Amino acid sequence: MDNHFDVIVLGTGLIESITAAALSKAGFKVAHIDPNPYYGAAEASLSLDELVQWVNRRKEHDRSVTHYGELPSYARQYSVSLGPSVIPSIGPFISSLIASGVSRYGSFKLLGRVVIYDGGMLKDVPQSKDDIFQSKAMSLLEKRRVTRFLMFAAGDFENNKELHGRENSPLLDFLHRIFLLSEATARAITYALGYCYFIAEKTLPALHRIRAYLKASGRYGPSSFLVGYYGGSGEIAQGFCRAAAVRGGVYILGRSVTSISSVDSAEPENPVLTSDLPRFAIEVDDFPDRLHCRCLISSTSLLPGHLSTLADVIRPSISSYSSPRPFAVARCIAVVDGPITLPWDIEDSGTSEVSDSLLLVFPPGSLHGGSAISAVHVMTAGPGTMSAPSGKGILYISMPLLTNSVHSAEILLRPYLTAVLSLFPAEQQQQKTLICSTFYMQELNSCTASTSDPLVGLLAVPSSSPHITQGVDEAAIVAEATFRKAAYSLNREIKEMNQGCEQTVFWPVLAEMEEGEGNDMHW
Repeated sequence: MDNHFDVIVLGTGLIESITAAALSKAGFKVAHIDPNPYYGAAEASLSLDELVQWVNRRKEHDRSVTHYGELPSYARQYSVSLGPSVIPSIGPFISSLIASGVSRYGSFKLLGRVVIYDGGMLKDVPQSKDDIFQSKAMSLLEKRRVTRFLMFAAGDFENNKELHGRENSPLLDFLHRIFLLSEATARAITYALGYCYFIAEKTLPALHRIRAYLKASGRYGPSSFLVGYYGGSGEIAQGFCRAAAVRGGVYILGRSVTSISSVDSAEPENPVLTSDLPRFAIEVDDFPDRLHCRCLISSTSLLPGHLSTLADVIRPSISSYSSPRPFAVARCIAVVDGPITLPWDIEDSGTSEVSDSLLLVFPPGSLHGGSAISAVHVMTAGPGTMSAPSGKGILYISMPLLTNSVHSAEILLRPYLTAVLSLFPAEQQQQKTLICSTFYMQELNSCTASTSDPLVGLLAVPSSSPHITQGVDEAAIVAEATFRKAAYSLNREIKEMNQGCEQTVFWPVLAEMEEGEGNDMHW
């Protein structure tokens, strides 16, 4: 019975990895399969040589992927993220990190500065009330207006008369009309505090995000966000996989699934788990035995077409404060020969400080030759996050796209890469060269609703949201929903010992976790 499992999970993306860890910790027998030789799928953290291999594989079916530069001799000292993101200090994801004990497998630091590029200039975005009143870029009247808005956004604004009837108006228009904020301040709040992706995003969802981030400020320090070491999301996904393996999860990487069938209809004479629920047989490339399970969870990208219409598709439940889901994301990864530095006091052009946890935002229309529709985010990483060797830096540039683009990722993002490199002080520009750069398009798998009753025990999860600040929270929410449906389909109940009752819980209480798994965060 070694090839019989309660659950088989296909894909080791962040959603699937969280789900596998939760099911394994709840006592289910789990097998986790991924055709890639690494953890993390579209959010993986790769060394530079692994990134080049990934690019070469992508080029076989996507000629728009481009890569420039030579592979340095210290390529394995880099941890490059395919899905860079930050972690809100309060939210579903950080709660899962702590409750699962996975936080002990990783290290984190506060996100440093948030900077906006507007009007051809860089401006620091205040992250607290003290920052606002110390800012030299705003008049006293503007500071008072911003403070009034922040008090409004941090409270229970849903029934406020100022919002009534304007919930679906663009946030920019709301900030102008109701709080009389200047164009520059309204854009900073929209794109570097509410992290709107597009120019016409609605007011109410953006306000929900702003309130969540304001509440997160101060939990670990002045920033609302944390940054994961060693590439971020990919390293964290591997941590959840490790948590599943500790509790008996079986991992098969670098092997493709060649067929999936319902045992009941395909091979009724086969011995399977004693259950009256639908069961599945899975064949894995170059694997001697078929694997059997009572519940199959799969990334939509790995689910065969004949099953995609029969799967129960798990959908995010937080659309009330999410940005519109993009069709795709244009991405650039650029490795710089030199530390990532910008003037620390931008307004006075004072001293410079190394910052390898910078988030730079280009609002729509802010850059000549750039997008007039989408905001563009630039994340930086360096030795301070164990992502690059000393004296080196990584730039991550991303542009969400609402529709399919006729342009390649390189055409869309090359102006932003040029602009970022030109922002370094003149003496540093002469010292900095690009070691290598990669441009590619990340397509997001859509979730098609089942045309008939879903097959019990067959669950499909979407691509993780690419939203730079909201994506990990969405992943945790989808993972919890997937866990609950899987537990229900397996007809199992989980005891929460400290309440003395039987109910399905996402994570066991900390008192019942294995020794050494606490709620500590590593810094």
